[in-house]
Amino acid sequence: MLGNKKNVDSIPDASLTWVQWVQLLVVASGVFLSSLDVSVNVALPRISDYFYASPTTTYLMIIFYLGTTVSLQLTMGRAGDVFGLRKIFILGLVTYSLAMIAIGFSPNIQSVVGFRVLQAVGNSALLAIAPALATSLFPSRIRGRALGVMTGVGSVGMIVGTLYAGVALEYMSWRWIFFGRIPICILAILGSVTVIRGVGNQNKNNNEATSFDWVGGVLAFVCLIAFVASMNIATAIGWLRVETFVSLGIFICSGTFFVRRQSIIPDPLVKLSIMKDLVVAGGFGANLFLYMGSFVNLFILPYFVGEIIGASSFVLGIFLLLNAVSVSLFSPVGGYLSDRIGSGFITVLGLVIVLLALISYTALTADSSLQQIAFRMVFVGMGIGLFQSSNLSLIMGKMTPSDLGSGGAVSSMSRGLGSVTAVTLLGWAFTSIYEWKSPAVDILQAGSSPDSIASFMYAFQVSYIAGSVIVSIGLVSSLAAWIGLKRSENSFMI
Repeated sequence: MLGNKKNVDSIPDASLTWVQWVQLLVVASGVFLSSLDVSVNVALPRISDYFYASPTTTYLMIIFYLGTTVSLQLTMGRAGDVFGLRKIFILGLVTYSLAMIAIGFSPNIQSVVGFRVLQAVGNSALLAIAPALATSLFPSRIRGRALGVMTGVGSVGMIVGTLYAGVALEYMSWRWIFFGRIPICILAILGSVTVIRGVGNQNKNNNEATSFDWVGGVLAFVCLIAFVASMNIATAIGWLRVETFVSLGIFICSGTFFVRRQSIIPDPLVKLSIMKDLVVAGGFGANLFLYMGSFVNLFILPYFVGEIIGASSFVLGIFLLLNAVSVSLFSPVGGYLSDRIGSGFITVLGLVIVLLALISYTALTADSSLQQIAFRMVFVGMGIGLFQSSNLSLIMGKMTPSDLGSGGAVSSMSRGLGSVTAVTLLGWAFTSIYEWKSPAVDILQAGSSPDSIASFMYAFQVSYIAGSVIVSIGLVSSLAAWIGLKRSENSFMI
Protein backbone atom coordinates (compact mmCIF):
# COMPACT_ATOMS: atom_id res chain seq x y z
CA MET A 1 0.00 0.00 0.00
CA LEU A 2 1.45 3.34 -1.01
CA GLY A 3 0.15 4.99 2.13
CA ASN A 4 2.71 2.99 4.18
CA LYS A 5 5.91 5.00 4.13
CA LYS A 6 8.13 2.04 5.01
CA ASN A 7 6.85 0.13 1.97
CA VAL A 8 7.34 3.15 -0.27
CA ASP A 9 10.93 3.63 0.88
CA SER A 10 11.69 0.01 -0.02
CA ILE A 11 10.70 0.53 -3.67
CA PRO A 12 13.75 0.89 -5.97
CA ASP A 13 13.75 3.83 -8.38
CA ALA A 14 13.34 1.48 -11.35
CA SER A 15 10.07 0.22 -9.88
CA LEU A 16 8.48 3.67 -9.65
CA THR A 17 5.65 3.84 -12.17
CA TRP A 18 4.04 6.57 -14.21
CA VAL A 19 0.93 6.03 -12.08
CA GLN A 20 2.71 7.51 -9.06
CA TRP A 21 3.60 10.62 -11.06
CA VAL A 22 -0.01 10.93 -12.22
CA GLN A 23 -1.07 10.63 -8.58
CA LEU A 24 1.36 13.41 -7.72
CA LEU A 25 -0.18 15.66 -10.38
CA VAL A 26 -3.65 15.00 -8.92
CA VAL A 27 -2.36 15.98 -5.48
CA ALA A 28 -0.64 19.04 -6.97
CA SER A 29 -3.97 20.10 -8.48
CA GLY A 30 -5.01 21.19 -4.97
CA VAL A 31 -2.04 23.55 -4.72
CA PHE A 32 -2.74 24.69 -8.28
CA LEU A 33 -6.32 25.63 -7.39
CA SER A 34 -5.13 27.52 -4.32
CA SER A 35 -2.60 29.48 -6.39
CA LEU A 36 -5.28 30.51 -8.88
CA ASP A 37 -6.62 32.83 -6.20
CA VAL A 38 -4.13 35.47 -7.34
CA SER A 39 -6.81 36.31 -9.93
CA VAL A 40 -9.08 37.61 -7.15
CA ASN A 41 -6.58 40.35 -6.32
CA VAL A 42 -6.72 41.50 -9.94
CA ALA A 43 -10.54 41.50 -9.87
CA LEU A 44 -11.00 43.51 -6.66
CA PRO A 45 -11.59 46.90 -8.39
CA ARG A 46 -14.17 45.34 -10.73
CA ILE A 47 -15.99 43.68 -7.81
CA SER A 48 -16.03 46.97 -5.90
CA ASP A 49 -17.56 48.79 -8.88
CA TYR A 50 -20.17 46.07 -9.50
CA PHE A 51 -21.54 46.13 -5.94
CA TYR A 52 -20.85 49.84 -5.32
CA ALA A 53 -18.74 48.69 -2.36
CA SER A 54 -15.85 50.65 -0.87
CA PRO A 55 -12.33 49.20 -1.24
CA THR A 56 -12.26 48.72 2.54
CA THR A 57 -15.27 46.41 2.36
CA THR A 58 -14.01 44.56 -0.69
CA TYR A 59 -10.61 44.08 0.93
CA LEU A 60 -12.34 41.92 3.56
CA MET A 61 -12.41 39.25 0.84
CA ILE A 62 -8.65 38.98 1.22
CA ILE A 63 -8.37 39.46 4.99
CA PHE A 64 -11.06 36.89 5.89
CA TYR A 65 -9.75 34.44 3.32
CA LEU A 66 -6.12 34.57 4.49
CA GLY A 67 -7.07 34.62 8.18
CA THR A 68 -9.37 31.59 7.93
CA THR A 69 -6.89 29.64 5.81
CA VAL A 70 -4.04 30.16 8.26
CA SER A 71 -6.21 29.49 11.31
CA LEU A 72 -7.55 26.13 10.14
CA GLN A 73 -4.40 24.52 8.75
CA LEU A 74 -3.28 22.85 11.99
CA THR A 75 -6.78 21.43 12.44
CA MET A 76 -6.96 20.17 8.85
CA GLY A 77 -3.48 18.66 8.99
CA ARG A 78 -4.25 16.70 12.15
CA ALA A 79 -7.66 15.68 10.78
CA GLY A 80 -5.82 14.17 7.83
CA ASP A 81 -3.56 12.19 10.17
CA VAL A 82 -6.52 10.89 12.18
CA PHE A 83 -9.26 10.34 9.56
CA GLY A 84 -7.13 9.81 6.45
CA LEU A 85 -5.23 12.28 4.28
CA ARG A 86 -7.15 11.41 1.13
CA LYS A 87 -10.55 11.88 2.81
CA ILE A 88 -9.69 15.35 4.09
CA PHE A 89 -8.13 16.28 0.73
CA ILE A 90 -11.33 15.31 -1.12
CA LEU A 91 -13.42 17.14 1.48
CA GLY A 92 -11.28 20.22 0.86
CA LEU A 93 -11.79 19.96 -2.90
CA VAL A 94 -15.56 19.58 -2.56
CA THR A 95 -15.82 22.52 -0.13
CA TYR A 96 -13.63 24.69 -2.36
CA SER A 97 -15.76 23.79 -5.41
CA LEU A 98 -19.07 24.58 -3.70
CA ALA A 99 -17.63 27.92 -2.60
CA MET A 100 -16.68 28.75 -6.21
CA ILE A 101 -20.27 28.17 -7.33
CA ALA A 102 -21.71 30.12 -4.40
CA ILE A 103 -19.43 33.13 -4.90
CA GLY A 104 -20.18 33.19 -8.61
CA PHE A 105 -23.93 33.45 -7.90
CA SER A 106 -23.62 35.83 -4.92
CA PRO A 107 -26.17 38.70 -5.03
CA ASN A 108 -24.22 41.12 -2.83
CA ILE A 109 -20.75 41.84 -1.47
CA GLN A 110 -21.65 40.48 1.98
CA SER A 111 -22.41 37.02 0.58
CA VAL A 112 -19.21 37.13 -1.50
CA VAL A 113 -17.18 37.75 1.66
CA GLY A 114 -19.09 35.04 3.53
CA PHE A 115 -18.56 32.40 0.86
CA ARG A 116 -14.89 33.38 0.69
CA VAL A 117 -14.68 32.06 4.25
CA LEU A 118 -16.15 28.76 3.00
CA GLN A 119 -13.55 28.73 0.23
CA ALA A 120 -10.82 29.28 2.83
CA VAL A 121 -12.02 26.20 4.74
CA GLY A 122 -11.42 24.10 1.63
CA ASN A 123 -8.20 25.92 0.83
CA SER A 124 -6.75 25.22 4.29
CA ALA A 125 -7.31 21.49 3.75
CA LEU A 126 -5.68 21.53 0.32
CA LEU A 127 -2.56 23.37 1.49
CA ALA A 128 -2.11 21.28 4.64
CA ILE A 129 -2.75 17.86 3.10
CA ALA A 130 -1.11 18.12 -0.34
CA PRO A 131 2.52 18.00 1.00
CA ALA A 132 1.61 15.04 3.22
CA LEU A 133 0.06 13.09 0.33
CA ALA A 134 3.01 13.87 -1.94
CA THR A 135 5.44 12.69 0.75
CA SER A 136 3.51 9.44 1.25
CA LEU A 137 3.66 8.64 -2.47
CA PHE A 138 7.44 8.48 -2.97
CA PRO A 139 10.57 7.11 -1.30
CA SER A 140 12.44 9.58 0.91
CA ARG A 141 15.41 9.59 -1.47
CA ILE A 142 13.34 11.39 -4.13
CA ARG A 143 11.03 13.27 -1.76
CA GLY A 144 12.58 16.60 -2.76
CA ARG A 145 11.87 16.02 -6.45
CA ALA A 146 8.26 15.09 -5.75
CA LEU A 147 7.67 18.14 -3.56
CA GLY A 148 9.51 20.30 -6.10
CA VAL A 149 7.10 19.19 -8.83
CA MET A 150 4.15 19.85 -6.53
CA THR A 151 5.27 23.38 -5.61
CA GLY A 152 6.20 24.05 -9.24
CA VAL A 153 2.68 23.13 -10.37
CA GLY A 154 1.36 25.47 -7.67
CA SER A 155 3.45 28.30 -9.09
CA VAL A 156 2.06 27.57 -12.55
CA GLY A 157 -1.33 28.27 -10.97
CA MET A 158 -0.17 31.82 -10.23
CA ILE A 159 0.84 32.24 -13.87
CA VAL A 160 -2.44 30.86 -15.20
CA GLY A 161 -4.43 32.88 -12.65
CA THR A 162 -2.74 36.14 -13.63
CA LEU A 163 -3.22 35.57 -17.38
CA TYR A 164 -6.77 34.26 -17.03
CA ALA A 165 -7.81 37.20 -14.86
CA GLY A 166 -6.78 39.64 -17.57
CA VAL A 167 -8.76 37.80 -20.24
CA ALA A 168 -11.82 37.13 -18.07
CA LEU A 169 -12.10 40.73 -16.88
CA GLU A 170 -11.64 42.06 -20.40
CA TYR A 171 -14.31 39.94 -22.08
CA MET A 172 -16.51 38.49 -19.30
CA SER A 173 -17.98 39.25 -15.89
CA TRP A 174 -15.90 39.14 -12.70
CA ARG A 175 -18.01 36.09 -11.78
CA TRP A 176 -15.99 34.03 -14.26
CA ILE A 177 -12.94 34.50 -12.04
CA PHE A 178 -14.70 31.88 -9.89
CA PHE A 179 -16.83 29.98 -12.43
CA GLY A 180 -13.75 29.39 -14.58
CA ARG A 181 -12.20 27.17 -11.90
CA ILE A 182 -15.12 24.76 -11.68
CA PRO A 183 -13.94 22.41 -14.51
CA ILE A 184 -10.53 22.10 -12.79
CA CYS A 185 -12.29 21.44 -9.47
CA ILE A 186 -14.34 18.64 -11.04
CA LEU A 187 -11.27 17.03 -12.63
CA ALA A 188 -9.37 17.25 -9.34
CA ILE A 189 -12.24 15.60 -7.43
CA LEU A 190 -12.59 12.81 -10.01
CA GLY A 191 -8.83 12.24 -9.98
CA SER A 192 -8.74 12.11 -6.20
CA VAL A 193 -11.62 9.64 -6.03
CA THR A 194 -10.20 7.32 -8.72
CA VAL A 195 -6.42 7.79 -9.09
CA ILE A 196 -5.21 8.18 -5.51
CA ARG A 197 -7.30 5.42 -3.95
CA GLY A 198 -5.48 3.61 -1.13
CA VAL A 199 -3.14 6.51 -0.43
CA GLY A 200 -2.87 8.49 2.79
CA ASN A 201 -4.18 6.02 5.39
CA GLN A 202 -1.11 5.99 7.63
CA ASN A 203 -2.81 5.44 10.97
CA LYS A 204 -5.07 2.77 9.53
CA ASN A 205 -2.12 0.89 8.06
CA ASN A 206 -0.17 1.12 11.30
CA ASN A 207 -3.18 0.12 13.44
CA GLU A 208 -2.76 3.22 15.60
CA ALA A 209 -5.66 4.25 17.81
CA THR A 210 -5.88 8.02 17.71
CA SER A 211 -8.50 10.60 18.58
CA PHE A 212 -9.09 14.08 17.28
CA ASP A 213 -8.70 17.05 19.63
CA TRP A 214 -11.76 19.15 18.76
CA VAL A 215 -11.20 21.53 21.67
CA GLY A 216 -7.63 22.10 20.53
CA GLY A 217 -8.89 22.78 17.03
CA VAL A 218 -11.23 25.51 18.31
CA LEU A 219 -8.48 27.04 20.47
CA ALA A 220 -6.04 27.06 17.55
CA PHE A 221 -8.62 28.72 15.29
CA VAL A 222 -9.52 31.39 17.88
CA CYS A 223 -5.85 32.05 18.68
CA LEU A 224 -4.74 32.58 15.09
CA ILE A 225 -7.86 34.52 14.09
CA ALA A 226 -7.32 36.82 17.08
CA PHE A 227 -3.69 37.33 16.06
CA VAL A 228 -4.62 38.30 12.49
CA ALA A 229 -7.44 40.52 13.78
CA SER A 230 -5.23 42.28 16.32
CA MET A 231 -2.65 43.14 13.65
CA ASN A 232 -5.32 44.53 11.31
CA ILE A 233 -7.14 46.46 14.04
CA ALA A 234 -3.91 47.95 15.40
CA THR A 235 -2.73 49.19 12.01
CA ALA A 236 -6.20 50.45 11.04
CA ILE A 237 -7.24 52.39 14.15
CA GLY A 238 -4.20 52.39 16.43
CA TRP A 239 -2.16 50.22 18.76
CA LEU A 240 -3.36 51.88 21.98
CA ARG A 241 -7.06 51.20 21.44
CA VAL A 242 -9.42 49.02 23.47
CA GLU A 243 -10.23 46.89 20.42
CA THR A 244 -6.54 46.15 19.90
CA PHE A 245 -6.00 45.16 23.53
CA VAL A 246 -9.10 42.94 23.52
CA SER A 247 -8.02 41.03 20.40
CA LEU A 248 -4.46 40.69 21.71
CA GLY A 249 -5.85 39.43 25.03
CA ILE A 250 -7.94 36.79 23.24
CA PHE A 251 -4.87 35.78 21.23
CA ILE A 252 -2.68 35.40 24.34
CA CYS A 253 -5.30 33.59 26.44
CA SER A 254 -6.39 31.15 23.74
CA GLY A 255 -2.78 30.54 22.75
CA THR A 256 -1.80 29.82 26.36
CA PHE A 257 -4.70 27.38 26.82
CA PHE A 258 -3.87 25.73 23.50
CA VAL A 259 -0.21 25.14 24.37
CA ARG A 260 -1.17 23.90 27.84
CA ARG A 261 -3.72 21.48 26.43
CA GLN A 262 -1.39 20.15 23.75
CA SER A 263 1.24 19.34 26.37
CA ILE A 264 -1.03 17.21 28.57
CA ILE A 265 -3.44 15.25 26.34
CA PRO A 266 -2.38 11.89 24.81
CA ASP A 267 -3.41 12.71 21.21
CA PRO A 268 -2.73 16.44 20.71
CA LEU A 269 -3.63 18.44 17.65
CA VAL A 270 0.09 19.04 17.14
CA LYS A 271 2.95 17.41 19.02
CA LEU A 272 4.80 20.35 20.54
CA SER A 273 7.85 18.11 20.86
CA ILE A 274 8.44 18.39 17.10
CA MET A 275 9.39 22.04 17.60
CA LYS A 276 12.21 20.88 19.87
CA ASP A 277 13.80 19.39 16.77
CA LEU A 278 16.23 22.01 15.46
CA VAL A 279 15.50 20.99 11.87
CA VAL A 280 11.74 21.52 12.19
CA ALA A 281 12.00 24.70 14.29
CA GLY A 282 14.63 26.16 11.96
CA GLY A 283 12.65 25.21 8.86
CA PHE A 284 9.48 26.76 10.31
CA GLY A 285 11.31 29.99 11.17
CA ALA A 286 13.02 30.17 7.78
CA ASN A 287 9.67 29.76 6.00
CA LEU A 288 7.97 32.35 8.21
CA PHE A 289 10.65 35.02 7.83
CA LEU A 290 11.26 34.43 4.12
CA TYR A 291 7.62 35.03 3.21
CA MET A 292 7.33 37.89 5.67
CA GLY A 293 10.36 39.68 4.21
CA SER A 294 9.89 38.93 0.51
CA PHE A 295 6.17 39.76 0.43
CA VAL A 296 7.08 43.46 0.04
CA ASN A 297 7.46 42.60 -3.64
CA LEU A 298 3.75 41.87 -3.95
CA PHE A 299 2.17 44.82 -2.15
CA ILE A 300 4.74 47.66 -2.23
CA LEU A 301 6.41 47.20 -5.61
CA PRO A 302 3.09 47.69 -7.54
CA TYR A 303 2.82 51.25 -6.13
CA PHE A 304 6.41 51.97 -7.16
CA VAL A 305 5.85 50.65 -10.68
CA GLY A 306 2.54 52.48 -11.17
CA GLU A 307 3.03 55.78 -9.35
CA ILE A 308 6.76 56.47 -9.64
CA ILE A 309 7.90 54.64 -12.78
CA GLY A 310 4.56 55.36 -14.48
CA ALA A 311 4.24 51.92 -16.04
CA SER A 312 0.89 50.41 -16.98
CA SER A 313 -0.98 47.60 -15.22
CA PHE A 314 0.07 45.37 -18.10
CA VAL A 315 3.75 45.95 -17.31
CA LEU A 316 3.10 45.21 -13.65
CA GLY A 317 1.41 41.99 -14.70
CA ILE A 318 4.51 41.05 -16.70
CA PHE A 319 6.69 41.61 -13.61
CA LEU A 320 4.46 39.39 -11.48
CA LEU A 321 4.43 36.84 -14.29
CA LEU A 322 8.25 36.80 -14.45
CA ASN A 323 8.38 36.18 -10.72
CA ALA A 324 5.85 33.33 -10.90
CA VAL A 325 7.59 31.72 -13.89
CA SER A 326 10.93 31.88 -12.07
CA VAL A 327 9.45 30.25 -8.95
CA SER A 328 7.77 27.58 -11.09
CA LEU A 329 10.99 26.71 -12.94
CA PHE A 330 13.29 26.63 -9.94
CA SER A 331 11.03 24.75 -7.51
CA PRO A 332 11.65 21.38 -9.23
CA VAL A 333 15.34 22.30 -9.53
CA GLY A 334 15.48 22.97 -5.80
CA GLY A 335 13.78 19.66 -5.08
CA TYR A 336 16.16 17.75 -7.34
CA LEU A 337 19.25 19.41 -5.85
CA SER A 338 18.03 18.79 -2.31
CA ASP A 339 17.89 15.05 -3.11
CA ARG A 340 21.36 15.09 -4.65
CA ILE A 341 23.25 17.62 -2.51
CA GLY A 342 21.13 17.96 0.62
CA SER A 343 18.12 20.01 1.66
CA GLY A 344 20.03 22.09 4.19
CA PHE A 345 22.46 23.62 1.71
CA ILE A 346 19.81 24.37 -0.92
CA THR A 347 17.51 26.15 1.56
CA VAL A 348 20.40 28.36 2.64
CA LEU A 349 21.37 29.04 -0.99
CA GLY A 350 17.80 30.05 -1.86
CA LEU A 351 17.61 32.45 1.07
CA VAL A 352 20.97 34.03 0.19
CA ILE A 353 19.72 34.71 -3.36
CA VAL A 354 16.48 36.29 -2.08
CA LEU A 355 18.39 38.38 0.47
CA LEU A 356 20.83 39.75 -2.10
CA ALA A 357 18.00 40.49 -4.53
CA LEU A 358 15.97 42.38 -1.89
CA ILE A 359 19.02 44.42 -0.87
CA SER A 360 19.50 45.35 -4.53
CA TYR A 361 16.00 46.91 -4.59
CA THR A 362 17.27 49.67 -2.29
CA ALA A 363 19.49 50.86 -5.17
CA LEU A 364 16.47 51.57 -7.40
CA THR A 365 15.59 55.19 -8.06
CA ALA A 366 12.69 57.01 -9.68
CA ASP A 367 14.67 56.87 -12.94
CA SER A 368 15.33 53.12 -12.86
CA SER A 369 14.56 51.16 -16.01
CA LEU A 370 11.95 48.43 -16.37
CA GLN A 371 14.74 45.96 -17.17
CA GLN A 372 16.37 46.62 -13.80
CA ILE A 373 13.13 45.77 -12.01
CA ALA A 374 12.50 42.69 -14.16
CA PHE A 375 16.00 41.36 -13.43
CA ARG A 376 15.37 41.60 -9.69
CA MET A 377 11.95 39.94 -9.92
CA VAL A 378 13.49 36.93 -11.66
CA PHE A 379 16.16 36.51 -9.00
CA VAL A 380 13.68 36.77 -6.12
CA GLY A 381 11.61 34.08 -7.82
CA MET A 382 14.69 31.93 -8.33
CA GLY A 383 15.61 32.07 -4.65
CA ILE A 384 12.05 31.36 -3.48
CA GLY A 385 11.76 28.44 -5.90
CA LEU A 386 15.00 26.84 -4.70
CA PHE A 387 14.04 27.42 -1.08
CA GLN A 388 10.41 26.35 -0.90
CA SER A 389 10.76 22.81 -2.25
CA SER A 390 13.96 22.03 -0.35
CA ASN A 391 12.67 23.52 2.92
CA LEU A 392 9.43 21.58 2.59
CA SER A 393 11.45 18.40 2.04
CA LEU A 394 13.53 19.28 5.11
CA ILE A 395 10.47 19.56 7.36
CA MET A 396 8.54 16.60 5.92
CA GLY A 397 11.62 14.40 6.24
CA LYS A 398 11.44 14.76 10.03
CA MET A 399 7.79 13.66 10.26
CA THR A 400 6.67 10.14 11.12
CA PRO A 401 4.14 8.53 8.75
CA SER A 402 1.34 9.23 11.26
CA ASP A 403 2.23 12.95 11.48
CA LEU A 404 2.58 13.89 7.80
CA GLY A 405 -0.58 16.01 7.85
CA SER A 406 0.69 17.97 10.86
CA GLY A 407 4.03 18.51 9.09
CA GLY A 408 2.34 19.84 5.96
CA ALA A 409 0.17 22.10 8.10
CA VAL A 410 3.15 23.50 10.04
CA SER A 411 4.97 24.36 6.82
CA SER A 412 1.96 25.87 5.09
CA MET A 413 0.88 27.79 8.20
CA SER A 414 4.30 29.40 8.60
CA ARG A 415 4.10 30.61 5.00
CA GLY A 416 0.62 32.04 5.49
CA LEU A 417 1.49 33.73 8.79
CA GLY A 418 4.50 35.35 7.15
CA SER A 419 2.41 36.74 4.31
CA VAL A 420 -0.42 38.02 6.54
CA THR A 421 2.01 39.66 8.97
CA ALA A 422 3.95 41.29 6.14
CA VAL A 423 0.85 42.81 4.55
CA THR A 424 -0.29 44.14 7.92
CA LEU A 425 2.91 45.39 9.55
CA LEU A 426 5.19 46.25 6.62
CA GLY A 427 2.28 47.73 4.67
CA TRP A 428 1.37 49.89 7.65
CA ALA A 429 5.00 50.95 8.16
CA PHE A 430 5.39 51.83 4.47
CA THR A 431 2.30 54.06 4.32
CA SER A 432 3.03 55.60 7.73
CA ILE A 433 6.55 56.61 6.74
CA TYR A 434 5.32 58.13 3.48
CA GLU A 435 2.49 60.07 5.20
CA TRP A 436 4.94 61.35 7.81
CA LYS A 437 7.25 62.67 5.09
CA SER A 438 4.50 63.98 2.75
CA PRO A 439 1.26 64.45 4.70
CA ALA A 440 -0.25 66.77 2.09
CA VAL A 441 0.02 64.41 -0.91
CA ASP A 442 -1.95 61.16 -1.06
CA ILE A 443 0.19 58.10 -1.74
CA LEU A 444 -1.82 57.41 -4.92
CA GLN A 445 -0.52 60.73 -6.28
CA ALA A 446 3.02 60.26 -4.98
CA GLY A 447 4.49 60.83 -8.44
CA SER A 448 3.01 64.33 -8.74
CA SER A 449 5.90 66.32 -7.24
CA PRO A 450 9.65 65.97 -6.57
CA ASP A 451 9.09 66.14 -2.80
CA SER A 452 6.45 63.41 -2.75
CA ILE A 453 8.60 61.23 -5.02
CA ALA A 454 11.51 61.66 -2.61
CA SER A 455 9.23 60.74 0.31
CA PHE A 456 7.97 57.67 -1.53
CA MET A 457 11.48 56.49 -2.34
CA TYR A 458 12.52 56.94 1.29
CA ALA A 459 9.60 54.81 2.49
CA PHE A 460 10.27 52.31 -0.30
CA GLN A 461 13.93 51.88 0.65
CA VAL A 462 13.19 51.61 4.37
CA SER A 463 10.59 48.91 3.64
CA TYR A 464 13.03 46.88 1.55
CA ILE A 465 15.73 47.26 4.19
CA ALA A 466 13.22 45.96 6.76
CA GLY A 467 12.34 43.08 4.43
CA SER A 468 16.03 42.26 4.00
CA VAL A 469 16.58 42.24 7.77
CA ILE A 470 13.63 39.88 8.22
CA VAL A 471 14.95 37.53 5.51
CA SER A 472 18.35 37.66 7.27
CA ILE A 473 16.65 36.26 10.38
CA GLY A 474 15.20 33.54 8.15
CA LEU A 475 18.71 32.81 6.89
CA VAL A 476 19.92 32.32 10.47
CA SER A 477 16.98 29.96 11.09
CA SER A 478 17.82 28.01 7.94
CA LEU A 479 21.45 27.70 8.99
CA ALA A 480 20.25 26.33 12.35
CA ALA A 481 18.09 23.77 10.52
CA TRP A 482 21.06 22.74 8.38
CA ILE A 483 23.23 22.30 11.48
CA GLY A 484 20.46 20.23 13.10
CA LEU A 485 20.20 18.07 9.98
CA LYS A 486 23.97 17.46 9.97
CA ARG A 487 23.87 16.46 13.63
CA SER A 488 20.99 14.03 13.12
CA GLU A 489 22.74 12.47 10.11
CA ASN A 490 25.98 12.05 12.06
CA SER A 491 24.19 10.51 15.05
CA PHE A 492 22.35 8.13 12.71
CA MET A 493 25.65 7.01 11.17
CA ILE A 494 27.08 6.36 14.64
